[in-house]
Amino acid sequence: MFGLTTTRRLRAVQTVARSEQERLRLRAERAESRAKTAEYNREQLLRQLAEADAANRRLHERNLELGRRVSALAESDLEYAAQLERRKTSLEKAGHRVLAAWAREQKRADHLQQRLDDAVGLTAMGIRDSSRWQPGYKPAPTPGVAS
Repeated sequence: MFGLTTTRRLRAVQTVARSEQERLRLRAERAESRAKTAEYNREQLLRQLAEADAANRRLHERNLELGRRVSALAESDLEYAAQLERRKTSLEKAGHRVLAAWAREQKRADHLQQRLDDAVGLTAMGIRDSSRWQPGYKPAPTPGVAS
């Protein structure tokens, strides 16, 4: 009528405004809580990454130092390098001897196996009579001619 509002209408508008204000306040609190959690997680992750990076740098430096020592030792001690070379050659020869001995023994075992097979009748022609090593063996009956 003259731009006046009723008390009932005013209270309804205030109730809606209060509920909206409460909703926005809860939303802001949740956002602040999530932001604090994210910040804490970032700080923790940054600390862990810094520690890992420091450890990695220490290991890298240690690795470089050990590499320098090894190369310096091999380069400066020519007698040691020659000794290692002689040892390597000796081990290679020993390996060749072992392999040759193995091949000889393999050939000998194959020959002995063939002689055993010949002795017990296991030649390439087939088994003639296994009664020598199978007691009670009876050859299969030959089929007779039906009359």
